[in-house]
Amino acid sequence: QPGDRPFFMYLAFASPHDPRVAAKKYMQEYDRERIPLPANYMPVHPFDNGEMTVRDEKLAPWPRTPEVVREHLHDYYATITGLDHHLGRLLAHLKSTGEYEHTIIVYSADHGLAVGSHGLFGKQSLYEHSMKAPLIFTGPGIPRGESAALAYLYDIFPTVCGLVGAPQPSEIDGKNLTPVIQGKEAKVRDTLGTSYRNVQRSIRDDRWKLIRYPQINKTQLFDLQADPNELNNLADQPEQAERVAQLMRQLEQWQQEFGDKTPL
Repeated sequence: QPGDRPFFMYLAFASPHDPRVAAKKYMQEYDRERIPLPANYMPVHPFDNGEMTVRDEKLAPWPRTPEVVREHLHDYYATITGLDHHLGRLLAHLKSTGEYEHTIIVYSADHGLAVGSHGLFGKQSLYEHSMKAPLIFTGPGIPRGESAALAYLYDIFPTVCGLVGAPQPSEIDGKNLTPVIQGKEAKVRDTLGTSYRNVQRSIRDDRWKLIRYPQINKTQLFDLQADPNELNNLADQPEQAERVAQLMRQLEQWQQEFGDKTPL
């Protein structure tokens, strides 16, 4: 009978990583000329963020033209649509075997991608478009809805333990998101820190985000509530000085927690 033999499967796809080659039928689902540009599209990034010419960034020439950005978005969307089709095949098979109603499904990715946002093309930045990844849990006992709770991908492991009733190993860093999923808690973290090599560090809470570029002594502050596309840097405004200082202290605390000794 379904559910008598518990199973676990981890399935990793290469798509939509470049080189992106989608079947013709998925390419035909999109009109390239009508694909909207990102709301934070720029021809070039306004300053050197410490990783401007890595491989990902060389996928398109500078400046990034609307035509080139739409070409890459077309390929990107078409490969994702193809991936969606094959995920549908997998879910259909689960239903045909009677396992679907007894199975928790987790969908995520390892990072986002710029594809024209902020004049960038790759993942090597700490803007939301590159650091934010999809995270979907569905299955028995999981209500429909969404949450703005801050999470790391390594929270998936203890969350799955929580959802299936398995003990959570004590030595791991992740936090169990089950209380958030069940609507019992609004969040399990107050802040979220990210890093890229020794050139970028960031910290954010549920509204404010600070990005620090230590190599060039530059700071960005974004109000993600009013400016989700991170276009209006408030770091140099006198009225935000205390907020910048507070977030810098939180970033230093995050560094201490994770053993990050990179000077800010």
